[in-house]
Amino acid sequence: MPDGRGEVSVTVSSRPPPEVLADWDRLVDGTRGGDVAQLSAWAAVRREAGYTPRYVLARHAGRLVGGALVLQRALPLLGTVGYVSHGPLIAPGPAQIAAVEAVGDELTRLGHGLAGLFVQPPYGADDVAAHLLGRGFRPSTAGVSPAASVRVDLTGDLKDVLARIRPSNRRSIRGAARRGITVRAGGEDDLPLAAGLLAESAAHHRFEPLSLGYLRVLYRELARDGHVRMFVAELKGVPAAMILCTGCAGTLTGRLVGMRGDAEVRRADVVRQADWHAIVWAKRHGYRDFDFGGLPADLVDPIRRGADDLAARLTGPARYKLSFGGEPFRYPQAVELISSRLLRNAYDWLRGSGSGGRLLVNAARRLMRGGAERRTAPKVFGSSRSQHGQRG
Repeated sequence: MPDGRGEVSVTVSSRPPPEVLADWDRLVDGTRGGDVAQLSAWAAVRREAGYTPRYVLARHAGRLVGGALVLQRALPLLGTVGYVSHGPLIAPGPAQIAAVEAVGDELTRLGHGLAGLFVQPPYGADDVAAHLLGRGFRPSTAGVSPAASVRVDLTGDLKDVLARIRPSNRRSIRGAARRGITVRAGGEDDLPLAAGLLAESAAHHRFEPLSLGYLRVLYRELARDGHVRMFVAELKGVPAAMILCTGCAGTLTGRLVGMRGDAEVRRADVVRQADWHAIVWAKRHGYRDFDFGGLPADLVDPIRRGADDLAARLTGPARYKLSFGGEPFRYPQAVELISSRLLRNAYDWLRGSGSGGRLLVNAARRLMRGGAERRTAPKVFGSSRSQHGQRG
């Protein structure tokens, strides 16, 4: 595809050579908006939930300039569907426009061969969403990854970050030592502890926790190149809470949180201290921002304009995230391509029908988003989360 300085070529492969995957991972980690959900390590994690990868890779003058990791899986009654979370990613440069078009066109061709293809473009990639909409995709509410979130800017001094936090939050953070709270780095040996804390949160918030086996795979694959961090909060020397974060492209993102359910731990506010510790760690290790892993998209505008009824509209998790002084933002429009008119009509009918139809569609969404059934908690690496549950 001409761009005035040559052509962009696109290849599609389920098993690129190791050196190609290494190039792709460098592009993901070096491009604004990059997320672990586009890394080759994430393809290995999702393989545990039955997904197979397809890499759509674009080159210009022999250099990798963009692409997308598409994860595919057969779903009951629907057929094989694919999703792209936080992608496609396009490197800035002279071939950017041509790469957006070339990758978008290839995703369109790929989508026509699937029962459905669901895409959530990354932060800042409105041009990608616009191109896909022009190629026959339509706006999507499937929610395969966040539609909005809250980020804390870490580019200033740490004292500036602390100053933006709400006063009551600052008091809680500064009083942590008096309450007997300490936070330490966690590691692979802490995964059984993490699984247990997640299970306690699951029991309290009524969702299905991730298994220890899945956590081991997730941690092993992402830790290989330093894309995962765990923080364990202890109350009077006893583990009380944990948060698991992923790091990519200058952003540290809170993903999972687990906490003991007893009243003493809840009163001590241990998760808040763990989050603050993660923010401080991210700042000291060169991250540009800390992402709280999701926010209901319909809250972004009311928060920005300070709506009169904002206090009544804010959920507990949203209020908690905003207490750290972060800014809400939206991701580009999510899109979907369901090429079969019959399947598209059936999908739309089920989505808008009674409880049975919605249950089927929601079950399919859960399979795409996390692999395990969740009744009230948000998806793994999804768009929202409870304060003490699975983060986006």
